[in-house]
Amino acid sequence: MYQLYAHPRSTYSMRVHIYLRYRNLPYETITIALDKLENRKRPFLQINPYGKVPVLKDDDFLLAESSAIIRYLEEKHSFANPFFSEDLRSRALLNQSINRCESEFCFPGSVIYFSKKFVPPEKWDTNRMKDSSKRIGRHLDILEGILETNEYLHENQFGFLEILYAPFIKNIDMMETKLPLSVEIWIKRVLANESVREVLGNE
Repeated sequence: MYQLYAHPRSTYSMRVHIYLRYRNLPYETITIALDKLENRKRPFLQINPYGKVPVLKDDDFLLAESSAIIRYLEEKHSFANPFFSEDLRSRALLNQSINRCESEFCFPGSVIYFSKKFVPPEKWDTNRMKDSSKRIGRHLDILEGILETNEYLHENQFGFLEILYAPFIKNIDMMETKLPLSVEIWIKRVLANESVREVLGNE
């Protein structure tokens, strides 16, 4: 059985939880208490020297980074509806979208989320937060062009990208950016997915 080192408030851990439930893969969760700095202590640093969750343990194999974990499991198992097509260009486009998701949405989103969750307002870097919000807005405008004619972002089916975005779009109201209508509908559709609801809740 897989073991997942994670924390319940970690958005990146949530991604892997969603994936494992979506694919019905049995696993055990090992909670790392980030609030107690367990991630910075020797036992966990021997698992991941960067001190970050999630980490997947598959027998004696350890793998960190949520998107790498999902990709590994997707390639290891032969699912009837694989996220990665056999077509080279389709895979390339999906990889491009994964990179853009991380750099143009999740990273700037994390800047805002972390500040609002854990930093007193008087210590906010407001210029950086405004720049991050604008960056997210530009990204959502680009997604709008896809979602105006598609229900999902890649090959018009729920997949890898929706799982990556899900924990972050759950907190989209914190990003202080205008949502294009097609993006707003897509967000509701993603958050209504059964596996997503199981992990993120119904609020």
